[in-house]
Amino acid sequence: MLIALSRGGSVAGAARELGVDGSTVSRRLAALEESLGACLIVRGGREFTWTAEGQAALSAAETMSGAVGSAARSCRESKLDVLGAVRISLPPAFVPLLFSRLLPELRERQPSLKLDLRGDYKRVDLVKGEADVALRMARPTEPDLIARHAFDAGWCVFSSIAYAGTRGTPASVAELASHQLVLYDEAMHAIEPLRWLEAHRGRDFVRVDNLEVLAQLVVAGGGIGVLPAFFEATTPGLLRVFPSPVTKNAGWLVYHEASREKARVRAAVEALTQFFLAEKAFFYGAAD
Repeated sequence: MLIALSRGGSVAGAARELGVDGSTVSRRLAALEESLGACLIVRGGREFTWTAEGQAALSAAETMSGAVGSAARSCRESKLDVLGAVRISLPPAFVPLLFSRLLPELRERQPSLKLDLRGDYKRVDLVKGEADVALRMARPTEPDLIARHAFDAGWCVFSSIAYAGTRGTPASVAELASHQLVLYDEAMHAIEPLRWLEAHRGRDFVRVDNLEVLAQLVVAGGGIGVLPAFFEATTPGLLRVFPSPVTKNAGWLVYHEASREKARVRAAVEALTQFFLAEKAFFYGAAD
């Protein structure tokens, strides 16, 4: 209202600015003066002059109006403009794949859209804004998160040439119990593929607490383990024991419902969805 008074130059002018009658402006002004405990204007006929307190209040109102306008513009731009970086949290093993297979094409197709890929072992808090989008291998249960199915990951049993040369390879799942196995730490067993090998273990096994360490140990000849099928393409030295995946789980693109209005987040989710759709056979790892 103070800005309308400044622009209109009178109570009547302010009323026209606000689309109300003059008496409404007078009542609002009187209420504001009472709440502040100060006279804001000195009336002189149809016009008025600002008191010192009125000038201070007007300056504060203009500052607030500018801040609100800037915030509103930012909100509108975020809904329409894909310019800017989108923070993507995903398991570390996916980072080199997206760098090599998705980002080059995306730079050609949507140069204004930048994906900031962050390999995280821990689950980031999307509600607190720690990332814009997360790739998760289990569907979230939080009510304010949106989950979009991205792909099905096939998990295969792997050995190495070194291990096969000294211990051979099992001809069937039943023979796994007689081999040295590399298992996942029990704290990771909430995801089914990470506990699949437990049912087939014998006495000879070790445990690790992440997929990359397990892959390195298997390649070094330390035993037989279960990994996502795509590790075969990214980890030289892995030898698939059985031709087909032994289990699978779904990958989900997850983002907060408040982000769905942001054009850059929508564009990022769409780009990732199309990528995983095009690469679904690669990630499932079905036998040729």
